[in-house]
Amino acid sequence: MAYQAVPLGRASASGIFFLMASTWMLLLSIFHAFPAMDIAVSSFFFRGPLCGGNAGCGGFVFSRYESVILLRWVLYVLPYLAAAAVISVIAAGALSKSIGAKIPVRRLWLSLAALALSTGLIVNLLLKGHSGRPRPIQTNFFGGHMDFMPAGSFLGQCTSNCSFVSGEASGAGWLLCLIILLPRKARLWLGPPIAITSIATAILRVVVGAHYLSDAVLGFLMPIVVFSWLVALEQRLLPAAR
Repeated sequence: MAYQAVPLGRASASGIFFLMASTWMLLLSIFHAFPAMDIAVSSFFFRGPLCGGNAGCGGFVFSRYESVILLRWVLYVLPYLAAAAVISVIAAGALSKSIGAKIPVRRLWLSLAALALSTGLIVNLLLKGHSGRPRPIQTNFFGGHMDFMPAGSFLGQCTSNCSFVSGEASGAGWLLCLIILLPRKARLWLGPPIAITSIATAILRVVVGAHYLSDAVLGFLMPIVVFSWLVALEQRLLPAAR
């Protein structure tokens, strides 16, 4: 039986993109206007007194647990394994017409393009390289030597691999894009664990002090915004695409 994609007409695809892009911008505005939210959430996972430039303060204790470190690396590689699986499926479809008729080849290519554009280009090359925002563990609130900067400020002291936004959360958010590409029965069984795993990856970056809540949330949503844009573009240019 041929593959049946999640139905997305031109209007609905464009509407989803507009909704996701608007949500991303709204959240950025909120986090920028109320930076105390980021500090409060990070402080919840910080044990001991806040540093404020003083010695003898606490730390992000979960970052010291070997089990948490191991879990982080397991979650870190999942998007790469998923991308390899997508490439394998595309290759199988190219080699076999019967397989190709059962898989959403074009949407699979779009998912890879979304990963490259969002997590690769926008997040890791542009934002993390030029945002200047120090990570929580780099700020003087939490034992570092740099000043705290709100989300989207681009005026911080970080010079590379900065906190805004989270690359790992972005890769995790991309996994959600794959759910709609799964066959219907597979979506029912694999969708919930994929969603839980991807959300847990983003949360873990905040728990260990590697990112602020805003970094994780906005990074997580970035590939979803880009993927929805690509699908909307596909529906406008190629309305009969599956």
